[in-house]
Amino acid sequence: MDAQPTLNTVKEHLSSLALLPTAVSPSLSNVASGLAILLLFRYLIALTRRTFPPGPAGLPIIGNLLQLSHDAWFKFTDWKRTYGPIVYLNLAGQNVVVLNTLQAAADLLDRRAAIYSSRPRFEVACNMLTEGMFFVFQDYGDRWRRMRRAAHEGLHSGVVKDYYPIQILEAAILLEDMIRAPNEWDKHMRRTAASTVLSATYDCAPLKNVDDPSMIILENFTKRIVKAGYVDGFFIELFPLFKHLPSIFAPWKKEAYEWAPQFTRLFEGLYSGVKEKVLEGQARPSFSASMVEKQIKYDLSDKETAWLVGTIAAAYETISGTMAWFMLAMVLYPEAQRKAHEELDAIVGRSRPPTFDDLDSLVYIQAIVKEILRWHPVDPLGEQVISVLADDVYKGYFIPKGTICIANIWAINRDPDLWGPDADKFKPERHIGLDGKLAPSPPDTKDEGHVSFGFGRRICVGRHLARNSLLINIASVLWMFDVLAPVGPGGEEIVCTEESIDMGLVVRPQEYDHRFKLRIPDAEEILESHREALRI
Repeated sequence: MDAQPTLNTVKEHLSSLALLPTAVSPSLSNVASGLAILLLFRYLIALTRRTFPPGPAGLPIIGNLLQLSHDAWFKFTDWKRTYGPIVYLNLAGQNVVVLNTLQAAADLLDRRAAIYSSRPRFEVACNMLTEGMFFVFQDYGDRWRRMRRAAHEGLHSGVVKDYYPIQILEAAILLEDMIRAPNEWDKHMRRTAASTVLSATYDCAPLKNVDDPSMIILENFTKRIVKAGYVDGFFIELFPLFKHLPSIFAPWKKEAYEWAPQFTRLFEGLYSGVKEKVLEGQARPSFSASMVEKQIKYDLSDKETAWLVGTIAAAYETISGTMAWFMLAMVLYPEAQRKAHEELDAIVGRSRPPTFDDLDSLVYIQAIVKEILRWHPVDPLGEQVISVLADDVYKGYFIPKGTICIANIWAINRDPDLWGPDADKFKPERHIGLDGKLAPSPPDTKDEGHVSFGFGRRICVGRHLARNSLLINIASVLWMFDVLAPVGPGGEEIVCTEESIDMGLVVRPQEYDHRFKLRIPDAEEILESHREALRI
């Protein structure tokens, strides 16, 4: 880190001068005063010479605020071409730095994680709506570190194998639902994602449909937390005085305080039910069950643990959103679908659905999952909204304490310097080497083939569970179906596009009535036998 003069340095010099004996000659006293003035003058000059990263010119007071839209990642990517990998913005006095390249993001968020791991205050989403307990929005303090260590221990790559049975069951239910009502495929994806996460976190029974009360409650929470974090909350971040408004003039404030205890009761009730089973020796594997022991190890209260588990459960929407992009990719790139079918027929055959035992050999399926997450990340700016904890200098640019630092996941995932001139295309082959095995990913992508799970200490803690669900669901859908483009009233194929819809929590593709043609003639009988073999 480059050295820079600080106010504390000046104070230390002035303090040392103040310790001079009082009985010194007037000339020496004058010299001391002159030195103090010189030091202060040099400090002020240094401040004026500190250079922010380049960025677009803004308006007085509000800065660049009006230049942003809901799909800011596109604008950030455009600015990368003009201003380079690091772009500075002033949002009504709030310093913001956008990181548009893998090197910049990894250099700061990974290699300088000690000061690039906190969050903005998120006054509404964290401090009001979730009583300071929502893990994702917490600042970098003792509670967050304890919760993070507990979550990592309960969801690392080795532990999540305990959830294979849940994910196999949910994949089978997904196929049954799609045979029964293929035109409701998107609802089936949402049900499967929510049911998988609730089963893994609380050992819940599979949800029957998207109208299940548990799913409605979960959706209600996620919608409110997203609005609080990215709409009301961001407004308060920019204009903090508004948080002091009486509730009569700030309905968002009244709503947050009313909902907070309800969400606490919800998550505490779900967790206490599992904890009781653990203490009675009747619990099956679940994230909640694993947290009962870790609660003591990491000095977490029941409330803290309940909110930690609830935070993980609320992330189901990212899985269903990614599955929606997968469906679109299969329609837009039929050659990729054909190659996946060939691999599945060769490795799995048509007499049974794929299992986790097959996945190591299903190289092309693994490449499809990597490419889906790279090609269209459901959160194009990721969860990498970081508050910088100390003044820093990077590449000669000054990044002051309190700056909001954003990693532009969209720009990094589509960087032609990393992925080639066809980075905008869906191409699973880019993740496969000449030997037919998965190729090494670019450095600093954690061998993921993308950066959609984020960086540093804020990397997605549930990424292993999510990746496994995507792998088995995608393999299962492609094993059973040809995914075809929708058709119009006259039977003509509808041309699908990559145009997206910002749903708040995730960015999803336009809703299309994709068609699904069975590849397995006796699919229902095979699935029935499969369920019996699983004793489910």
